[in-house]
Amino acid sequence: MSGGTVVAKKNYTVSMKNAEASVRMEGYTVTPKMRNQCKQVLSGKTTTAECLRQFTVAKAAKVVK
Repeated sequence: MSGGTVVAKKNYTVSMKNAEASVRMEGYTVTPKMRNQCKQVLSGKTTTAECLRQFTVAKAAKVVK
């Protein structure tokens, strides 16, 4: 057995589809931007807290206009 370990890339397709179905059942729409943010969180490239911070900043900017 070699010293290296191969780690399979996680596939979040089913989880994403289930989450989107739940969101739609609540009467909301999932945008491509939302999908991308979820992928970023699930892959560890960002955090949920950072996504929420960006959302809050964007929403505040719209209110100020």
